[in-house]
Amino acid sequence: MMSELYGLTRMTHRRGYKGTWSKRYKMFLFNLKIVALFFEYPGYRVAAHAENITLERMKSMFRVCLTNRLRLLLVIVLSVEALSVSAQTGSFLVSERISQYRQAYPEIEFKLLYTMEDYDEILPLTESLGKDLSNPEYEHPEDARITLVEAQEYRIARLIDNDMSSATLFKTPNANITDHPYVCLITMNHQLSDWDPLAATRFMYDLDEETIRTMPISLRLNNRDFLLFTIDHEIFHCIDTYTNGFLFPKTLDEITASKNRARAEIRTEAFAAMAHLSRQPDGKNFLNNLANARTLNLFSWDVEHYTAEVLNRVVETSELITTEDIRILVEQSTKMASGMTPTLLDYKEFIVAVWAALEEYGVDVYKLPAYYEDLIDILPPIPGKVEAISNKIKEADAAIQCNL
Repeated sequence: MMSELYGLTRMTHRRGYKGTWSKRYKMFLFNLKIVALFFEYPGYRVAAHAENITLERMKSMFRVCLTNRLRLLLVIVLSVEALSVSAQTGSFLVSERISQYRQAYPEIEFKLLYTMEDYDEILPLTESLGKDLSNPEYEHPEDARITLVEAQEYRIARLIDNDMSSATLFKTPNANITDHPYVCLITMNHQLSDWDPLAATRFMYDLDEETIRTMPISLRLNNRDFLLFTIDHEIFHCIDTYTNGFLFPKTLDEITASKNRARAEIRTEAFAAMAHLSRQPDGKNFLNNLANARTLNLFSWDVEHYTAEVLNRVVETSELITTEDIRILVEQSTKMASGMTPTLLDYKEFIVAVWAALEEYGVDVYKLPAYYEDLIDILPPIPGKVEAISNKIKEADAAIQCNL
């Protein structure tokens, strides 16, 4: 059953891929030990003792693996180069892209938070970002301003803990750590893409490990493309708020709040997709694969990040993307997304259609929040929309399954 393949998991439980760094680092240290032995450097004895490797064992490994100095030097040079490139790739890409946003929006301070140590340096936000600090993403009364800031402070900490990417805009007329009137705090674990070629694919596809590893290269998500796409996606949330005002109007209705979050995702996905093609005009395959991942993630009830239609639209109109200017791309993508943003009724009908489609595939939809079930009780599914969602799921699944 497809429900068994994809499972019904919550997106908030996702974790980035970890662990490859330690393996590479140990191999790198091992290569250094071999070089130390070759040049009769005294330090190898300490290293060998620490790793419980005897001198004779190291000599034996050396004789088996290496036959001359030239090959040895080549091995260690390549090892150092590989480690250096891997360690710097994600950081370099992130820093380079952020610098472009700083040039495009000099009034915004884009601050990267890689670790909790980075975050601790600016806590509490009410002190570092100064008097009259506010979070303009959510419409809120003045007496709730500090409460909202503290809620965002806690949210950002949890995102860092879980290696999740995000961007949050604050209005900072009297900040102590910057002269900029706005600060965009970005959480991102760029090392996610550094060590494993399947990191992005594993992160986005809610599939079992065997399926991930046997997936053809043409269906995988390129790590570099995914990292840059993620940067653009997250930062646009800050730019969207700065340019267009609060993203989330006040509401007590859960479905309306969900629709507003979906609207924000459609807008930012349109921008990130356009930005991707602006720097890589032949990068349509990445967007098609991402659209498949977004579709299959409906099995995790990630309805708010279902952006397959806008990704497909960007691919279809890719010839219209002729600039890398960030501000122009913001205008173009916002215009496109505005025409694709569902009304509240449209969104409700979409929710009901997804519910009905997943039920056909054997997913226990009654594990979902009660307010979705309440919606199902009062709004019958429209057969045409259920069929459309089912077909999208089948197409995405077929793209993967027929190649396994």
